[in-house]
Amino acid sequence: MHSVLVALGERIRQLREVRHWSQEEFADRCGLHRTAIGLLERAERIPRLDTLLTVSKGFGITVSELLRDLERRSQLSLRKARDRE
Repeated sequence: MHSVLVALGERIRQLREVRHWSQEEFADRCGLHRTAIGLLERAERIPRLDTLLTVSKGFGITVSELLRDLERRSQLSLRKARDRE
């Protein structure tokens, strides 16, 4: 489960940075607190479905697009972690 959360956090950070938004700017767009975005990006919080909807709307994408390839990304993250050990 943790690897999926890490992959989701990386996806959120990637989408945010491509748009050149700070965490605070993105949080304002979503109506969330900056710390909530930080917690998601660092995989320190398991998001509820309504939070995933809010985040995806903030990006102007669907939840499906937000979660696309998440399982594959999580497996890649696990491999990278193992390679570092």
